[in-house]
Amino acid sequence: MDLALLEKLRENSGLRLDREGRFWHRGGPIEHARTVAVLHQGIHRAPDGRWATRIGKEWGYLDVEDAALFVRRIDGRRAQLASGDWAEIESLSIGADDALYARVRGERARLTRTAQLSLADALRQDGNRYVVDLAGKTYTVAEDGGPEPLRPPGA
Repeated sequence: MDLALLEKLRENSGLRLDREGRFWHRGGPIEHARTVAVLHQGIHRAPDGRWATRIGKEWGYLDVEDAALFVRRIDGRRAQLASGDWAEIESLSIGADDALYARVRGERARLTRTAQLSLADALRQDGNRYVVDLAGKTYTVAEDGGPEPLRPPGA
């Protein structure tokens, strides 16, 4: 395939990921469970640092409303992402509308409502700050800086 055409197709994928972790294509929701799972599993940074998703060997750019990664579940200090992968929690932060975020693999991931509620018993106030105790480690809940600027993978 012509490389210019392939790049145009990637740029115009019509895929969007909203702040709740739902995929949309050209304004309509994607509701097929297996399709949603494959799209979450394929999320990665494109060579230019933008978010993209892969299906098989093909990929397209993804318009991300807030965070590209989502935490479904927390077990100790590990987070299960919407892709099904597990990652160590590096830090926690709180953003707009009291949404919680975890830093995993150097990336910002939004906690789903279920994951966020699972932390209720571990959350406590320590002076003017909030902390979360997970499996013997205490995380200070910082202010979330919002979506991050573009950056190439590994940077």
